[in-house]
Amino acid sequence: MSDKLIDTQELNDIRRMLGEEPNEDNLSNIPTVEKNNTDSFDLNDILAEVSGVVDQTKKSTSSSSPSQRSQRVKTRMSGGTANIPRITGTIQPGTGRISTGTGRIPKVNGRVSSDSGRVSQSTGRFSQASQRIPRIPGVDPMEVEMNMRKMADEQARHLKQLATEAAEEQERERRMSRKERRKLEKERRMENERMLDKEDEIEIRNPREALKYCRRRAKNLARRSLLVFILAVIAIYITVASGMGLPLPSMLKYAEHTFLTVMTMMLLEFFAMFIGLDIVGNGIYNLLKGRPDRSTLVVFSLVASLLHGMTIILFKNNAWMPYCAVSMVLLFAQMQEEKSLMSGRYRAYKAAALGDRPTGIYAHSDTKDRTRRAVKYRMHSVDNFLREMERTDTVQVFERIYTPIAILASIAFSVMAAVAAKDWVRFFWAFSAIMSISAPLGILCSFGTSYKNISRKLLSEGAAIAGANHAQHLCKTRQAVMRDSDFYPAGSIVIDEIKNYGNYTTEKLLAYASSVTANNNLEIGRVLAEALREQFGRPVKANNIVYYESGGMSADIGTDNVMVGTAAFLSKLGISQPDEYTISNSVYVVINSQIAGEIVMSYHPTAQTYGAIHTMTRVKKYPVISAQDFNISPAMVESMFEVKKGEVGSIDAQRIDEVNNIKYVQNDKVSALLSKDGAMPFAIVLQSAERLVTSLKANLFIGTVAGIAGMLLMFYLTYKGAAEAVEPKNVLIYLLLWYLPTFAVNTSTKISY
Repeated sequence: MSDKLIDTQELNDIRRMLGEEPNEDNLSNIPTVEKNNTDSFDLNDILAEVSGVVDQTKKSTSSSSPSQRSQRVKTRMSGGTANIPRITGTIQPGTGRISTGTGRIPKVNGRVSSDSGRVSQSTGRFSQASQRIPRIPGVDPMEVEMNMRKMADEQARHLKQLATEAAEEQERERRMSRKERRKLEKERRMENERMLDKEDEIEIRNPREALKYCRRRAKNLARRSLLVFILAVIAIYITVASGMGLPLPSMLKYAEHTFLTVMTMMLLEFFAMFIGLDIVGNGIYNLLKGRPDRSTLVVFSLVASLLHGMTIILFKNNAWMPYCAVSMVLLFAQMQEEKSLMSGRYRAYKAAALGDRPTGIYAHSDTKDRTRRAVKYRMHSVDNFLREMERTDTVQVFERIYTPIAILASIAFSVMAAVAAKDWVRFFWAFSAIMSISAPLGILCSFGTSYKNISRKLLSEGAAIAGANHAQHLCKTRQAVMRDSDFYPAGSIVIDEIKNYGNYTTEKLLAYASSVTANNNLEIGRVLAEALREQFGRPVKANNIVYYESGGMSADIGTDNVMVGTAAFLSKLGISQPDEYTISNSVYVVINSQIAGEIVMSYHPTAQTYGAIHTMTRVKKYPVISAQDFNISPAMVESMFEVKKGEVGSIDAQRIDEVNNIKYVQNDKVSALLSKDGAMPFAIVLQSAERLVTSLKANLFIGTVAGIAGMLLMFYLTYKGAAEAVEPKNVLIYLLLWYLPTFAVNTSTKISY
């Protein structure tokens, strides 16, 4: 019975697939195939061919008669040198089990004819009628079924966990106040907008080419804005000279020669518009594209002044002085804002061009710990930062809201003033007066100067911020994640002494300790490796490295089990310590559950790290330790860097690997860039973001109040027809007075810090 061909279990499985019910009582009619040759076919290959066409066989069987299904199995070879023994018996239902033989068919050299017993491989898939996993040679079906059940259980547990978290989130939202729910909805909308933002629509510029363009444009705007300033000063002098008794040619006195004076003012404004043609063109283009900005406000003011001057000439009405000088001042302010913005972007692009793989700073909202954190990671390229620089910024969002409101309000107020006076000519006067004050200098100069000053400071640290929007994201963070190299950079950790408590040499202790701590770029591992090289020791390889929450590591080195950790780590493991151990920053080496030695280390805080930690606490960005060095703890940092107790936190030991991985911020946008990693540049970026956002908010608030109050005041005066109260010199004084706090805010960003 040892020479049987096929196991009855496989035959029964095949018969079940064919729709027939096997019977294990009859084994007598199954013939045997004896082994005729040493060369043979593999049984696994034949079973694979049979199982690949079960569907086709089932279809043909269902359409055939019972007599055809019970016909004899016949196999023959044509043109070969060896014959396969014929199976003369008939496989009847109810067969028994045939004992297993060699399981191989003698190998032949012929070919299988078209009418032979070869099974076609047309379908290549298993039938679904069997309702069981087909048996695969060499694989235990019970093991496959257990693995599938295990995967199903894991998926069910994951879905249950998600459902539980969703229910908890709904319960928390139900308990929130209305204000908190609105804030949460706003955050979700912003997150959805970031997720739906199409990356392909943003063109990434080469940083070296972009910085050349920004520098060239900034210089060009500086030269042209100087010419506009000269023309504006001339227009201002002509406007205020008559009323203040200043010397002025008689032909330019408005009361005596209205036509010549107005024509001179309009020509000066026309030349200024020609010099600042790019600003004027951008204002018109953005208006046509449905994205009005601050340049659009300036363009409306310039056009309103020209229309007002035309009405004075055509209708010979010299009761109202034109506002050409005021409009030219607004054009000069907008050109200066554009020049400062180009200077700031030039420095940002220059910082981006300093390295191919800089460090990116992200503002991440951690849902597990319910806090916002500033985290930094080494990026693969600078493209993500360059993409963020091209996105719509906070200032652009504000101006797209404020500009159409100011324009529509000016038109409505002008119409109301003209209707009240029943004089349509008054519309142009009122429109020019209101538009000249609708764009205060606080709005026109709200961001460019601050961004230029802060970019200059950041470039000295090799850093840059993408824009006001990203600076605002960094301002919302409350924690700054810092790692081993941030607290103790290269050279700040020194080995003082190595003590032996066993029969191991100093070289072996260093080799074991350095191999266990060599991963993840730990500074302590670098120090131990350097000490091993100085001792001319040979490094060894550690396997199965494990990190422990209590402050230690373990690994397998050859046949030895090695643990490296602090004294507290040994106490928790129950390992007896020597009588003369030091409680300071010592590293203990335990080999096979016995203390082999102690490496006494000194941590020296650097001046830059000291300043960085205090800078972060000053701007309320509290440091959080995400270090894999088991010696670094919040108590140690607070003691060495003289920080108040409780201002330094730590990441949960189970989440350190998660936080240190860049996948932690895979859904966030990079907000800032560091060409050189370190604690001080990190702190400077966070502090600069605070100053930039503070200055921007202050300027926009001052400008908005000045604009709204000015438009309402101008509407009232033009409605009453008080021409003397709304003279251009009064408007100039109003704008300059409101610009003084903006100037002070912008200057404060230039102070060293």
